[in-house]
Amino acid sequence: MIIPHGSPAKLISRATGFPQSISPGVLSVVAKALHEAWVIICENPTKHLAPITPGNPEEDRYTDALCEILFQWLKSADHEVDGFTGDVFDTVVRGENLSNYNQSVINKQPDIVIRLANAPLVQARRYVGLFAETKIVSKSKHISAYTNEGVARFVRGDYAWTMQDGLMVAYQKPPHQPIAKLAGKLQTDNKLLAEKDSDTFLVTSGLPPALCGKSTHQRQWTYAGGDKPGVIRLWHLWTLELPD
Repeated sequence: MIIPHGSPAKLISRATGFPQSISPGVLSVVAKALHEAWVIICENPTKHLAPITPGNPEEDRYTDALCEILFQWLKSADHEVDGFTGDVFDTVVRGENLSNYNQSVINKQPDIVIRLANAPLVQARRYVGLFAETKIVSKSKHISAYTNEGVARFVRGDYAWTMQDGLMVAYQKPPHQPIAKLAGKLQTDNKLLAEKDSDTFLVTSGLPPALCGKSTHQRQWTYAGGDKPGVIRLWHLWTLELPD
């Protein structure tokens, strides 16, 4: 079989199987793996975290440690988290340069990409997976850092533009911010294009285990061939708490 070559941005369409959704089971496995890895980091921060230096921003130190543990688990014969295995997930990477939906910027850097092992179009394998953006969240930090520099990147097609699901990860720094604060921002900030789901902008019950919220957002851009990507569901993980 001859495999066509070309940019994913020009090949991806509804005819080639996009956007892809992620099952609740896969979402639950990833959320559990992130949570379990975080527990290990917090038990021995000196062992797992890079040193505090001008070149190591706080958020990046946490994300890097998570990625290192998840990658090692994925390649290990000992399955540390049930379901987090190579037959479901291909790899875990941090801050890799990737294109946005129309190639106007080819150096977008999602914080974490957990790639799925099954891709409907081989040229798009780099763009098939669970894309995660991480942010430090605290009552002392405005929630707009989480929404404008995180949620909005999924909405405008910077991240997860081949997918119907994405992940937002909050590093909870004391004093801890309740997730209700996010619900209010989703309702009032029109740029986030949030839609009501079950009469709320942030669903907080009936979710896959370990996940704390789900929001649904319109996407107003189109694929190169003119197809609309539809909405994106963002899953919010707010259980990664830094020690007091």
